[in-house]
Parts: sequence; C-alpha cells; structure tokens
Amino acid sequence: MVRWIIALIVVLVVGFFIYVNVSNKLPEGLGVTDGLLKPCSSSPNCVSTQAAPEDTVHYAEPIIYTGGRKDTQLSIESYMLNKGNARIVSSTLGYVHFEVTSHLVGYIDDVEFYFPEADSVVHFRSGSRVGHSDFGVNRERVRKIQDLLVN
Repeated sequence: MVRWIIALIVVLVVGFFIYVNVSNKLPEGLGVTDGLLKPCSSSPNCVSTQAAPEDTVHYAEPIIYTGGRKDTQLSIESYMLNKGNARIVSSTLGYVHFEVTSHLVGYIDDVEFYFPEADSVVHFRSGSRVGHSDFGVNRERVRKIQDLLVN
C-alpha cells in the first residue's frame, strides 16, 4: 500500500512539472502595438500600467523618470539581469522584454517595459504564463523597479 502511495505522489509531481514545462510557451502578441502592450488576461497574475485604472487587480501606476530614456532603460536592464533569474528576449531602444524564471518550480513570467519617445514615463506589463495567482510576485517586482528609478 505504501508503495502505491509513493508511486502516486511521484506520478503527480512528474505530471505537474511536465504541465509547467508544456504550458511555459511564449505567448503571442507581446511587444508594443500602436503604443500599447498586450492587455492582461482576466486572471490576477498580471499587472500593467495600461490596464484601466479602475481595474485594481491589474492596474499599476506608470513610472515617471528623470534623466535620459536610454539610461533609464539600461538601469532597468541591469537591475533585472543582476537578479540572476532573468534573461532578455528582446531589446531595442524604447522596449525590452524579459523572461523571469521562478527559482522553485520554473514558472516563467514575461516582463515588458515600454519607454515612449515623447514622454519620460515607463509603461510595463508583468504577467505569468501559467497558473491563476502569482501571490503578488509581479506587482512586487514592479514596485522594486519603481523604487529603483525614484531613488
């Protein structure tokens, strides 16, 4: 009986990691289209500055920065890469997309930053690819970036 329980647990754990691996595919529609990042899905595991302000689950304030656009983008890129679990998927002046992998399970979050040329503001979208809740990880990540640029 104990062997069956252990076998069941092993099968469930292996199945879970297979599910995470299969589901962690790059979503379509990321990037900037007509000045907008991809909208968040209905699940609460995404935050964006371009969500409707009354959408308290998904909306976050854009980051207003002083200094140059390029320097601000480089500061964010450096900060993200120094965390050790992020890699740049795409980077051009005015836009950068990271994949951030969770340490324990291997969930991947897509984190995008958009720097419109005409404004001294950073728009961002940070969303999980898999699951429903992110336990506030995306919002906390963005808060740390806001602290980096404000201080």
